[in-house]
Amino acid sequence: MSIWSSSLESFRDKIAADTSVPSCGATSCVCASFGLALLLMALRKSAAGNLEDDRKKIIYEVEQLMPLMKAQADNDIRAFSAFINEPLLNSQGHSQQRILDITLGALAAARCCLQGIELAENGLRCVKPFLQCDVVAAVLTMHASLSALLLNVDSDVDQLVLSDRKSDLILSRSDLQRKVDEALARVWPQDKSLLA
Repeated sequence: MSIWSSSLESFRDKIAADTSVPSCGATSCVCASFGLALLLMALRKSAAGNLEDDRKKIIYEVEQLMPLMKAQADNDIRAFSAFINEPLLNSQGHSQQRILDITLGALAAARCCLQGIELAENGLRCVKPFLQCDVVAAVLTMHASLSALLLNVDSDVDQLVLSDRKSDLILSRSDLQRKVDEALARVWPQDKSLLA
């Protein structure tokens, strides 16, 4: 069953319960989906004049990303449920494959967040000035979601034995954080007013 069939209140209450799922990953994906929705609203409410083709293209790309982000939330619940329900193999803990599955899932969801932030950055010039704050709010929401997902990666990758794969995952994680931080700095420069 998909978390998207529950009400917001029900989902919130499930997060607050003393169960293992939904947890950080699914919650972050849902928040990122709301960020994408906020971006879509700002784009749809704007007429972009000579940027109209760009605006329509970005709207289309955000619409294509929405179901991917939605699926990431459900994927996280499935992968983390399998991880939690897996009998421990020995004193070493969970199987390497289960740990790898949840790590790769968190990275995939983080990449979706980054893609949304890049679309927001491109779309900022296509929205009306009074809606630019919504685009920045969407970016902040997705940035926070991506950062939370990367916290999961940090926790999970520590459980993997040393290997080339682990090194690749650590590099991917660092690259995602760098890219999203740079994008945030471009969209929301801290040293000047948003609409200056």
